[in-house]
Amino acid sequence: MSERVGEQAMAKVGKAELGPLIPVLGLAIAGAVIVVLIVTIAFNWLWGLYFFHVGGGALWFSTDLFMGFIIGPILARLDVPARVAVTRQLMPKMLIIMPTVVISTLTAAWQLTQRLGLFNVPYPQHWWLVAAFIAVGLMAIIAYGVLEPANILVLLELRKPEPNGVLIGRTMRRFIYGAAIIGVLQVAVIIIMTKIATW
Repeated sequence: MSERVGEQAMAKVGKAELGPLIPVLGLAIAGAVIVVLIVTIAFNWLWGLYFFHVGGGALWFSTDLFMGFIIGPILARLDVPARVAVTRQLMPKMLIIMPTVVISTLTAAWQLTQRLGLFNVPYPQHWWLVAAFIAVGLMAIIAYGVLEPANILVLLELRKPEPNGVLIGRTMRRFIYGAAIIGVLQVAVIIIMTKIATW
């Protein structure tokens, strides 16, 4: 029954407009950000490392919470044609933004941790670092193992002459649940990071 409903709903969706899978300008901006990050690390620029870590972390945190707890429930309540229309605009941008933000934040965090000597902090304080690594590791696994594949699958499906509405719905549900889990982990990371900042 759900397959028939999905197919009927997808029949109302306009045909995919074929063009670049992801915005070329966005790729250029993401590339420039990564180049600046590499230069910052090469010159061991402390302010730049803080900028990438704090700024990237804030973007990662706010985007995950926004996607998981605001956009996700809104998408879930939309009918299939509206959901597809939003997804066609949203997913290409997310495919560029999130990998860039995650790479920048985690790379800068690792460099800062080394430079500030936090790897050598004794126990029991060291457990806070371990907890941070576990939470961030789980977030990265979900981001690259669930969200990005779901993102790519939906984008590719939407480019077909007759997209599979049921598959898109299932995949978007997985994406929304993954984003919500990452949002919860982000709150845990904020708690851990504020604790570490008090040392």
